[in-house]
Amino acid sequence: MLNYSPPVDTSRYVIRKSSDSKGDIMAANSIPHEDEMPELSDGDDDDVDGDVDGDEEQWQWMEEERQIVTCLFCEKFLDSVSATLQHCTAEHQLNLVEIIRKHSLDDYGYIKMINFIRLTKCSASFLMELSEGLLPWDSEDFLKPALQDDPLLQTDPEELRGTEDTCSSSRGDSNDELLHRKTRAEERVQRSEEAVTRLMEDMHKLKLLVQDLVLNSEPDQAGNLGAVAELREDEDEAYFSSYGHYGIHEEMLKDKVRTESYRDFMYKNPEVFRDKVVLDVGCGTGILSMFAARAGAKKVIAVDQSEIIYQAMDIVRSNQLDNISLIKGRIEDIKLPVEKVDIIISEWM
Repeated sequence: MLNYSPPVDTSRYVIRKSSDSKGDIMAANSIPHEDEMPELSDGDDDDVDGDVDGDEEQWQWMEEERQIVTCLFCEKFLDSVSATLQHCTAEHQLNLVEIIRKHSLDDYGYIKMINFIRLTKCSASFLMELSEGLLPWDSEDFLKPALQDDPLLQTDPEELRGTEDTCSSSRGDSNDELLHRKTRAEERVQRSEEAVTRLMEDMHKLKLLVQDLVLNSEPDQAGNLGAVAELREDEDEAYFSSYGHYGIHEEMLKDKVRTESYRDFMYKNPEVFRDKVVLDVGCGTGILSMFAARAGAKKVIAVDQSEIIYQAMDIVRSNQLDNISLIKGRIEDIKLPVEKVDIIISEWM
């Protein structure tokens, strides 16, 4: 119970709760002026301090949750992994979760893919056009982080798939949503058909150009230093644009000085290759193997681990170069059909 007399002007007194739950009257002249008075609290001082500490911990936790993520396909910085995925979908037309699903990537496969994208700087369209099967990031080399403290590498691909499934379920299967899904499916089918068409056209261009470079160019003419300049413009364009969308092979195919220098050396020095057994390591499209065969090699063994070797087989077969044998696999894993070779050629990629 509070003890005070009615005549007393209580406006000049403040009631403060004491530790024994009894109220005491304090004279106004013993406390700060009303304008300077701090806000009162019913809690104990220890509780207040605890709340402050809790707030500080919460803010610290929130700061730690903020992540700066560099986009996989441009220089933009995003503040979270989810924002990065949304950015890739909206700005680069690539749904990374769909890529994970399409190729059934586990933790290691996902890490390799992220590092592959950052190291090779491949385009989003290159990833979308990848067929199922052997992937370009299959090498263990891509387990090494390309970017220090990359938040994308700290993300579980299973969580990414689960998050998108949850979001899709929460939206419901309304008519608009079903129509939207149908439209997206049709667009994917159309893009796939267009990719197949481009592939067939590019293969045709490449076959024609290889035939012109390998079969219709006589070895005694290749020594001419002006051979590069004598190429017709349409030949140049057909060769260096035919496989441009193949990403990892694009660099070699666009470097006409290097490729034609290989050709001119082989054709100008047929005595080096005549009746020799040649091993082409990492043959790619097989262009160097065909140069060697045309220069007089008795047998050429071309080895490549990537899927491009199937295109090389088709090109070699169509040009009737029967002395070229193509083998798919890693050079350290396969058994060569000969005990030794005379010449090893290898094109840097």
